[in-house]
Amino acid sequence: MSSIIEGYNYDIFISYRQNDNKYDGWVTEFINNLSKELEATIKNKINVYFDANLNDGLLETHLVSKSLEDKLKCLIFIPILSRTYCDPNSYAWNNEFLAFIKIAEHDRFGLNIKLSGSNFSSRILPVRIHDLDPEDIKLVENQLGFIRSVDFIYHSQGVNRPLRQKDDDVIQNIKQLIYRDQINKIANAIDEIIRGLKRAQAATSEEEKVEIIPSVDVRSQGIKIPLTQISRDKEPDSDEPSTEKPAKKKKKRIIYTSSSLVIVLAVIALYIFSSGSTLPFSRRDWIIITDFENLTENPVFDKSLYTAFTLSTSQSIYINVLPKSRMIETLKRIGINDMQNIDEKMGRDIALREGLNIYIVPGISEIGNKYAITAKILDAKTGDLLKSEILYADTQDDILATLDHLSKRVRHSLGESRYTISTQDKPLQKVTTSSLEALKLYSLGIEQHLKLDFTGARDYYQNALKIDTGFVSAKASLGSLLIEKFGDMNLGRELLNQALHSVNNLTEKEKLGILAFNASNVEKDLAKSVEYTKMRISLYPDDAIAHNNLGYIYYQLNQFEDAAEEYKVAIHIDPNTYISYSGLTWIYLEKLGKADSALVWSERMVSNNPQNVWGYVNLGAAWLCFDSLSRAEAAFIKAREINSDLSVNLFRLAHIYRMQTRYDEAIEILKNILLKNPDEPSANYDLGVNYQAMGNKEEAIRYFTAFKNYATEVWVKEMPDNVGTYIVMSAVNARLGNMESSSQMLQKAIEIDSTMHERYAELLCLQGKVPQALNQLERAFSKGYRNLFWLKLTPDLEALEYDIRFHNLLEKYFK
Repeated sequence: MSSIIEGYNYDIFISYRQNDNKYDGWVTEFINNLSKELEATIKNKINVYFDANLNDGLLETHLVSKSLEDKLKCLIFIPILSRTYCDPNSYAWNNEFLAFIKIAEHDRFGLNIKLSGSNFSSRILPVRIHDLDPEDIKLVENQLGFIRSVDFIYHSQGVNRPLRQKDDDVIQNIKQLIYRDQINKIANAIDEIIRGLKRAQAATSEEEKVEIIPSVDVRSQGIKIPLTQISRDKEPDSDEPSTEKPAKKKKKRIIYTSSSLVIVLAVIALYIFSSGSTLPFSRRDWIIITDFENLTENPVFDKSLYTAFTLSTSQSIYINVLPKSRMIETLKRIGINDMQNIDEKMGRDIALREGLNIYIVPGISEIGNKYAITAKILDAKTGDLLKSEILYADTQDDILATLDHLSKRVRHSLGESRYTISTQDKPLQKVTTSSLEALKLYSLGIEQHLKLDFTGARDYYQNALKIDTGFVSAKASLGSLLIEKFGDMNLGRELLNQALHSVNNLTEKEKLGILAFNASNVEKDLAKSVEYTKMRISLYPDDAIAHNNLGYIYYQLNQFEDAAEEYKVAIHIDPNTYISYSGLTWIYLEKLGKADSALVWSERMVSNNPQNVWGYVNLGAAWLCFDSLSRAEAAFIKAREINSDLSVNLFRLAHIYRMQTRYDEAIEILKNILLKNPDEPSANYDLGVNYQAMGNKEEAIRYFTAFKNYATEVWVKEMPDNVGTYIVMSAVNARLGNMESSSQMLQKAIEIDSTMHERYAELLCLQGKVPQALNQLERAFSKGYRNLFWLKLTPDLEALEYDIRFHNLLEKYFK
């Protein structure tokens, strides 16, 4: 058998578990119907491999890899996803599904193929015939990312089976999937992928055409064939007369021309799809790109060219570019906190500390009336120059286009094939801006954003848009920032909406990031945000930011175990992602009640990021859950040494002092918080708690009253329908001894939301109703409440501190 594309043995490989074909021959029926649909959809004859052997797999005496090697050399792989297929111990999973992924990732097309427009598709086209269990979905998604399947599932009450052709007219089929329509979807998807593969086969950029036209260098054979020769209708001129017969002569000419054409086409294919490189770099390795060496006197190049060059290079699905945020964190670990410019020496230091082999130093200089733009590829271990590239731009307006070409050359030098480059290469002037001045301002905005100077970032983004009102990335960055950090939903939405109209102009990474943010923060469609983020991860599996974002979306969906796994992946990719560490730690402390896991990850964060304040804040919280107040205190004190103004850490340290009956020290911290922020209401409440514990009733009443006045004037007026308003009013009234008012406020809170059992337990404790409080706690625990940190920290549950019933509940639910 052969494929419609040379070099492949089959067009389609159908992979399935024999269990799914035994009962009613579903797979056989599916393949027969699909074959008919393909004949009506695609002009060419499509060859399908389908193993009808009743044994699940080859015989034990067969060499699996050798027997399947030829068959798996196919264009499209269709796994029939069922309850039994998703099994790591099955033959089909290991020797077909995983084997095809490995083969496809290393063949000339790769696993993902560019379709018409700017969309991409995997060469794996899943067909799902059952609603899968969560663990099975995760098993598949670990290999493919988001499952984009064509479903053949019959949906009815208590039913989970494959859809059949005879079900098309059955009313009980809840989702009303039409078998024939689903078959047609599969055929159309196959047609689209094959068209993409054919385009890829012939794909070549303008730069490559220019390089190919003069000649093809067949280095291994030591010959050089001019391309003009292969299109001649006549033999080359000869001084000697021919003695051969015309027919024989014609036959010889045809053989000569055909063999030459085969050689040339083979060489062209090798040229386009080859990814060979002698540099110490492998697929998905990381590189450092330093700031540009600006040898001109024009400051506009200082930041703008770095942003443009890294943006172009980061389109690659073959190369990972270390982000600036990670470089900054690496520099902080060696004591460099005010980074202005990462030069060649600093780039090498970062590469060595990150264990990278390659770092790249780009530069720009003026030679006569032209700009020389260079890229040095250097060995991190020795500092030796491995390769250099130089291109020239006639004018400043030509620089971005020249940077695009330079990026392509660097990518190919590192081993990326020209075909792969062509599928992930949008022009810089399209994805950024034609104005270098606007690009510089945008670059400065990014730097301020990374430094958490959100006001500075906002100003730079706004100024960039004043120069180029159509700058899509600036609109998206400013819109997202206004929504996330400034609460300006109206302007933020407007800017995001404008960016979305031109989102296809951006790189795939930027595009999918914006779509995910908009779905999550504007449309409030978390499921759609998950889909976009998984699409981004499927293209860029080493994108730590995308994994962190997916973890946070899962957190919002209350899928805490999934969130934890994504945070772990982000940390594995980038050990400096403190936001992922914090997210993971708080899932274990607040949502899963696993203090031992929280301790492990907070200690690892401190080890990897010894100067990051949040590592010690998290570590202190973890030790508190083990009732180790001295160790918690030491961690919070270390955090205060790093950042003396971090209020969340100061509040926690004050609680530790209160729990150790060191009330004066707790009061000192809380008064300092109020001194810096007089409107901080929580400090007033906590001061009242400490004075009350000391027996200083007068001071306790003063601070509780201040807290109550704030809550009445602000929260009751501004948030009269918020359950939290009445919870705090009930608590402070109980502290002031107004039990009737406290009970009334508690009742109002319950009327708004009756599910806040853990908070109502606190109020009942303050009212002296301990048995009712314990009942509320058990209801909270039975419904999944696991915030062990808050149970240990809050002073409002102190009445339960020595109650054996409370400790029995903790023992029961927190194992």
